[in-house]
This record gives sequence, C-alpha cells and structure tokens, in this order.
Amino acid sequence: MERARYKRKVSNDGNKKTSKDENKLIQKKMDRVMPVKNKSIRKRQKNKIYTLKTYVERRIQERKEYLEGDTSLRADQKTLIVRNSMEGRRIKSPPTKDLAVATKQLASMVRTGLPLLEALKIISETSENTSIKYVFKEIAVGISKGLTMSEMLDKYQEVFNPMYRALVTAGETAGLLPDTLDRQAKLLESLAKIKGQIQSAMAYPIAIAVLTIVVVFIMMLFVIPIFVDIYKTSGAALPGITQMLVDFSNQLRSSQFYLKAIPSGLTFYWFAKYLSNKSSVMWWYDKALLQLPITKDLVTKSCLANFSRTLSSLNSAGVPILESLTIAKRTISNRVFSRIIDRMHKDIQSGNPIYRVLDQEQVIPTMFTSMFRIGEETGELSQMITKLADFYEDEVSASVKALTSIMEPLMIVFVAVFVGIILIAMYLPMFSMMQTVG
Repeated sequence: MERARYKRKVSNDGNKKTSKDENKLIQKKMDRVMPVKNKSIRKRQKNKIYTLKTYVERRIQERKEYLEGDTSLRADQKTLIVRNSMEGRRIKSPPTKDLAVATKQLASMVRTGLPLLEALKIISETSENTSIKYVFKEIAVGISKGLTMSEMLDKYQEVFNPMYRALVTAGETAGLLPDTLDRQAKLLESLAKIKGQIQSAMAYPIAIAVLTIVVVFIMMLFVIPIFVDIYKTSGAALPGITQMLVDFSNQLRSSQFYLKAIPSGLTFYWFAKYLSNKSSVMWWYDKALLQLPITKDLVTKSCLANFSRTLSSLNSAGVPILESLTIAKRTISNRVFSRIIDRMHKDIQSGNPIYRVLDQEQVIPTMFTSMFRIGEETGELSQMITKLADFYEDEVSASVKALTSIMEPLMIVFVAVFVGIILIAMYLPMFSMMQTVG
C-alpha cells in the first residue's frame, strides 16, 4: 500500500521537477517496502513483460503487413520476409480445368454458409496453381478493404475472361452468387472437356508423325551409310530413288546442311507467324477447315457447343442478350462463326429475331436454327439453348471418337509408306546385283 501511495505521489507531481535528492529518498523508501534481495525478481518480471509486449507488437505488425499485401513477419524472427507475390511479373492464364475446380470449390463453400472472404483464403492456400493462389489471395485482400468481387476480377483480366466477370457481376447484383459460380464452374468444365477432346484427337497423329520423322532421321544417319559401302564395292549404278536417299543422307551428315537449314527454318517460322496475323489468311484457313470432310463436322459442332453453352449460362444469369452474344463470340476461334454472330448482333439491334440470321447461313445446321426459332417463339430460349449445348457436346465426343478411329489406320498407312520407300530404295540395288551375278 505504501509503495502504491509513493507511485501516486510521483504521478500527481509529474508537472513538478523532482530533484535528485527526492528521487533518492523515494528509492530508499521503496527499497524498504520491497527489499533489495527481490531486485532480481523484479528484473525477471520486467523481462517477461518486455518479451510479451514485443511479441504482441510483432503479431500486430505481422497482421497489418499481411492485410496490406506487401510483406510478412515470421513469428520466430525479427526479420521482414517479402511475401510470395507476383508483382512485377506477368500473370499467366491458368488451365481451364484448374479454374473450374477452384470456382466449384468456392461455390460449394459459399453455399454452405462460409463467408466469401474465408472461402477465398482457403482456396488460395490449397490451390496448386500459382496464378490462382495469388489472384484469389489478392481478391480476398481487396474484399477485406471494402471492394466487391466483380471489381477485383476486373483487375485480373488475364485470369478471368469476360464471360466469368459477367456471370459474377450478374450474381452479385441479383444476390445469387453461389448459383452463378456453380453455373460458371459447369461452363468451364464443359469448355475444358471439349478442348481436351479435340486435343486428344490431334495428339495421336502428331505423335505418330513425330515418331516417323525421328525413325527416318535415324535411318538416314546410321543405316543408309552401311548400305552405301556395300554398293561401292559392286561398282554398279544406283537407281534414281536410291541415289536420292544416299544424297539426302550425305547432306544430313554434313555441317553445311545445318548451317543452311537452321536459318531457313527460322525464316519459315517467322513468315508463318506473320501470315497468321493476317486476317485474310486466317479467314481462308478457317473457311478451309469448314470445307474439308475430315475437320468439317468437328469444327462446326465444337463451335456450336461452345456458343450454346456460353449463351445459355449468360442468359440464365440475367445478362442482356446483346452482351451475351458479344461474350459468347470470344469463345469461338473460327472467324466464319464470329462473323455470323456479328450479323446476329446487328439484326437484334434492328428488331429482327435471331433465327432469321441463322437460317441464311449454310454452315449452320437446320436443327440448330429450328431450336432457336422454337425457343424465341415460346419464350424459353435459355432452355432450348441448354438442350442444344448438351446435344452438340455429345456430338463433339462422337466426332472425336470417329475421327480417332479413322486417323489410326491412316497414320499406319502413312508410316508404312515412308518405311516402304526406304526399304525399296535400299534393297533395289541388291536385286540388280543378284541379276548381274546370275
């Protein structure tokens, strides 16, 4: 009690200057209250208080830096650690399948009642994709500062395409964010499925072609020179096809060939890249894909499936039809179908129905146009487009299987022709030598 009275006296006289003698007197009286032998106890208590205060300040600073998104502090060190961020680096677009999984997880967590901020943090901590991990973490930081999710998505257009942003905006406006996120996840899954099927159909012929080139290259470098030595001992003239392969083998084994081939290959690559940027050339290429018997059905059905699924999702979420057409156009890579959508956009602005534009296009199947017309006349356009999307996705799967079954024997014939030409060219001189000996 006496020690407390001394402390109050000192605090009340804080405005007055205390002399050194008075301080000594106060210290002696306090020492009488608490003996000198307990100074070590007071020192340990002060150390504990200082340690606790330092720990609390560090934890507060760590939380502040984490929310600001610049740096973070380790709990067991006093050194600032730069947070793993992608600032200053270009954010790569994640695979469609990974984004679909993250969106589906977000929709499930929000639907069960988990706050959006916590759901975003969980996805950023559990996702294996670097872009998704960083972007979802930054979205959580932005929402904690008072921004909306749609505003944060607009900052990362490399990751979220216009279709994704439009659906989230519509969901936030209508208060149906879990439903729109679930619809977006299904849309991404369907697009990834179609893309994967097309890639799997093209993977087999590409792999066989590369393997054939490698085998031919090895035979030219190591097998043909052995036969050339045998032919020199006979002294007979080589057939034209054999002489052509021998000359090509000699070229491949000379360094001058590569000095010419590498610059020529780079020139051809840059020229092809230059032509790919020309709209007239790409228009001709896309039009040719729709005329070739092998690629016609697959390209048409995949474009219609992407267009139908995107338009159905956007229209069901309440996005205006003109904006839905603009966004759905970006999911189609073929320029012929893109121009058709542009004409649809203009006709709708003029007050005409959609099916009239589709009826004038030869590349659009009659069933697709009829379903659109029924949907517009009955007021159930979203349901009809959804059915079209389901139908053409199944058609894409069937077309991929049919194309794969056709490509397998064609690639076998392709490999057999190359190997057969080489074998005939190599053994034809031997037959001539045997006839000469006989």
